[in-house]
Amino acid sequence: SILLCFPYMVLGKVICSNGDYSATIEIDKESLNISEVANVLVTSDFQYEIEYKVEDKEIIHISNDGVITPLNKGNTKINAYIEFLEDDNKVGECKSILDINVLSNDSSLKSLTLEELDISSVFDKNDFEYEVNLPYNFEKINIIAEASDENATITGDGRRYLNEGTNEYEIIVKATDGTTSTYKIIVYRDDANDDNSLKNLIVEGYEISPKFSKDIYEYNLNVDNNVEEVNINAIPTYELAQIIGTGNYKLASGENKFFITVIAENNTEQKYTLVINKNNGNSKLNYLEIAGYKLDKKFNSEVYTYNITVNNNIEKLDIKTKVSDNEQIEIIGNDKLQVGENSIIIRVSSEDKGATTYKILVNKLSVEEQNQREKNDNLLKILLIMFIMAIIVMVTLILIFLKRNYKKNNKTIKKINVKIKRTK
Repeated sequence: SILLCFPYMVLGKVICSNGDYSATIEIDKESLNISEVANVLVTSDFQYEIEYKVEDKEIIHISNDGVITPLNKGNTKINAYIEFLEDDNKVGECKSILDINVLSNDSSLKSLTLEELDISSVFDKNDFEYEVNLPYNFEKINIIAEASDENATITGDGRRYLNEGTNEYEIIVKATDGTTSTYKIIVYRDDANDDNSLKNLIVEGYEISPKFSKDIYEYNLNVDNNVEEVNINAIPTYELAQIIGTGNYKLASGENKFFITVIAENNTEQKYTLVINKNNGNSKLNYLEIAGYKLDKKFNSEVYTYNITVNNNIEKLDIKTKVSDNEQIEIIGNDKLQVGENSIIIRVSSEDKGATTYKILVNKLSVEEQNQREKNDNLLKILLIMFIMAIIVMVTLILIFLKRNYKKNNKTIKKINVKIKRTK
């Protein structure tokens, strides 16, 4: 009788048997690369004939003598039909099913881009190096890569932290047959910007004084008594610089001091100062003087803050003021001055004009600071005296030189005159 026996696997070999008849079928390679060939090996102690049929002919081709030629990557099956013969007569048959895996050598990328910067428009799978420029504020990037072959593996993609300057990243694609391709992304990260200046400083609805300039760091503004709050806005010269100190602020009577700080990318800082004076009325000081000291600026009734530095032994200032007949003066804080900064308030008021506040910021020196200042003053005096003496000596020498030169020239003239007279 003729039996159909299905194969079973023994140590990677497919064995078909039909009673006493058997054959072993195997492929000489466990897997196939796209550029290689393989052979089906059949061994039997009996006479046989074999026929091959491929389930997917786009994956491989197999010849009658069992040579397998890969055509495309993928998986398919070979059905091997064996007939056992005796005296050219069929005595049995067996069908073997062989799994074929053709590995891909495709190690290319289908796409490559950055989450922070779309480079897909310039990507070409045959170009293996890309250069990207990013500003300093980018601290990390996310590399997104997709392989052309879904079974290929990718290493080197994902999130990466940036250093200043040049950063190089390799994205390696490994095909299923072991072939690799390396793509390189070179990221140039700009150095930290050092611009910590302002492009503009704005108090909404008002004009500050002096007119804004990025190199001027102190500004003033006077507002009326009915102004409860102001909106301070600042624009950095370098758009990515950080600004601290802007926003809406409530105003107290008198002086309100605000600090607007610009922090550059390299963490250097620049501070701008804005002093807003809120006046309670139209009363004004007509005159302000401090005996023995000079204010930091010439007195002006429209300027409400002044600065002076006093010696360590000063407990109280001799403040001289003048106002109109119907106005009154109240001085607050002018006693027991402490080392460091002291604030003296001068309040001018009248029933019909309301009250206006002036402020004197007094810096009282410590003993050490005063001693150092006196040493500096003494040294400056010595240098000034030496300079004056040097000028006096120089002038004296010049006069002596001129006098001697004059006598010499005068003597020469007399000799010439004598000589002329004798010649006559």
